[in-house]
Amino acid sequence: MPTRRHRFHRSPWAMLIALIASVPAFYDSMMPTPATWATWMYVVSGFVVLGWAWSARRAARLGDNTHTWGMRPSEERLDWFLGASLLLSAVLPQSNESEPALAWRLVISVLMLYRLLKISMPLLTETGLARLLVLGAAVLGLCGIGFYWLDPGIKSVNEGLWLAFSTAATVGYGDVVPSSTASRVFSVFVVLLGYGVLSLVTASIAAMFVGTQERKVEREILRDMHEQLKTVHEEIAELRQELRADLREELRAARQAVTSEPDDAQRKRQ
Repeated sequence: MPTRRHRFHRSPWAMLIALIASVPAFYDSMMPTPATWATWMYVVSGFVVLGWAWSARRAARLGDNTHTWGMRPSEERLDWFLGASLLLSAVLPQSNESEPALAWRLVISVLMLYRLLKISMPLLTETGLARLLVLGAAVLGLCGIGFYWLDPGIKSVNEGLWLAFSTAATVGYGDVVPSSTASRVFSVFVVLLGYGVLSLVTASIAAMFVGTQERKVEREILRDMHEQLKTVHEEIAELRQELRADLREELRAARQAVTSEPDDAQRKRQ
């Protein structure tokens, strides 16, 4: 049986939490006064990703094929690269002070978004409509708080929520807009998240209607099958009755023939 250490690569939650925890650190580096905890976020996330990559390699050597990510060389190299890149981001200058550092962190954020989608797709595809709606509300709330935190022009959480909704829905009324570099970069990912969550919710609703129609068709097919089977049973019962009647007639005729033979023989003798 696999030990607790070997089970680490099977659960995606450690990887999800590590990657999500590095998102605030990415945006905090673009703030006028970055916080110290952002650096530690990068360090902890980097070590978790490296531990995941090491665990995946160890599982592949042991012949454990239950790992859904990291068994291919390209996927394993991406995990190693992401882990090392997160550690490097912790020692680079702040994004508001260095454009190369900002460009580097933008590239890493795109790879992290791709990694998050790949690891979370099995979790999202098995989620029902109610959970997807809760997920959408949670994402909207977090994005609203993110706008309130990143943009000095957003004076309240309500304005942040409204900006998050209009951005995710790609409405763009123009009454509230991102005004800082961090919030503008954040709005790009909010649009991508909005597309993803909206697509999942729409697909779930469509699947519900399709499933209802399929169940209706299945019930009609089963009803037709039962009617046809009932007709077949009735026809078989009628055939049995006809066969029994024919057999009775044949037996009666045979008995009459047997009883009439001695009488014919006596008549011939006389």
